[in-house]
Amino acid sequence: MNHPLLDYRRTVAVGVDLGQSKDPTSIAVIEKIAPEIGAHVFTARVPEAREALRNERPSYILRLLEQAPLGEPYPAQAQRVNRILARQQIAEHDPDVWIDYTGVGRAVYDIFRDHRVPRIKPVTIIFNGQEGPNGNGGHSVPKINLVSRLQALMHTGKLSMPESLPLAKTFRRELLDFRVGYSAVGNATFGAREGAHDDLILAAALAVYGLDSQRIAEVMPLSQFLRGVA
Repeated sequence: MNHPLLDYRRTVAVGVDLGQSKDPTSIAVIEKIAPEIGAHVFTARVPEAREALRNERPSYILRLLEQAPLGEPYPAQAQRVNRILARQQIAEHDPDVWIDYTGVGRAVYDIFRDHRVPRIKPVTIIFNGQEGPNGNGGHSVPKINLVSRLQALMHTGKLSMPESLPLAKTFRRELLDFRVGYSAVGNATFGAREGAHDDLILAAALAVYGLDSQRIAEVMPLSQFLRGVA
């Protein structure tokens, strides 16, 4: 239930995990609902509002999951992302697009820019190190940080999704299949079990990372978003 002393800022981000020959490119759209002290709060009630704010945490809603067919050329994938961004209920949000910049992502990033995908934020997925801006106009984040944050949101009920959402069952299965292991020389490995995929969860994790990394444009009322996407 919304607290009367708080306002709720709704923001949206898009995550794109790039596929290759055996993995599909996956796209996720996530909305974040974050409480903040309402502009209407009188000075005398600010301490009460701060206490209410401490007791609330942002929540997230998975609004869209989509996968490109295997073998779809990257220019066509850029057009696919642009079509998603052009939907009225998304275009009005002006969301950033957080794209996997690891490996093949460097070349695909240029293709997406050539096809005028707006507000692209490249994210290099690393195995160790600090997450955050990397000084090259993009971000770096360990894979385990990406996925563990997403898993924590699911386990605490802070990330929800409509049961009717296409690919929702596949998304849940990928979360269950994600494993942390160790190589013969003791290095940590992160990913889906053999024969499984983690593309959808990485797309969603990139969107969550983007939402938590910086303030995204304010979005339309939730009721309008639900009519257009869910």
